[in-house]
Amino acid sequence: MREGIVIVAEEGAKGTACALLLVAPPRPPSLGSGTFTRSAFAVQKVSHAQPNWLRVGLAFGTSAVLWASLLKQHNADVKEYERRKQERGHKCAGCS
Repeated sequence: MREGIVIVAEEGAKGTACALLLVAPPRPPSLGSGTFTRSAFAVQKVSHAQPNWLRVGLAFGTSAVLWASLLKQHNADVKEYERRKQERGHKCAGCS
């Protein structure tokens, strides 16, 4: 088997043999013999009895900051809209 290629044989329709070719990305070159590389997708059991309060706080804090920013921007947009609306409607003899 070559690196990066996996051949899987399985039984197909009517008892015929099929071969599937699965191509995986090549492995990065190792730094030395016996070098162990970790997967980026490490699976851990989630403990609901002991939540990670730092992550919970960061999630709720980020959400609160984003909502505050959204409301602040909305209020500024409403003020700008009202100002422009008033400018458009302002037609007096002394200004024109």
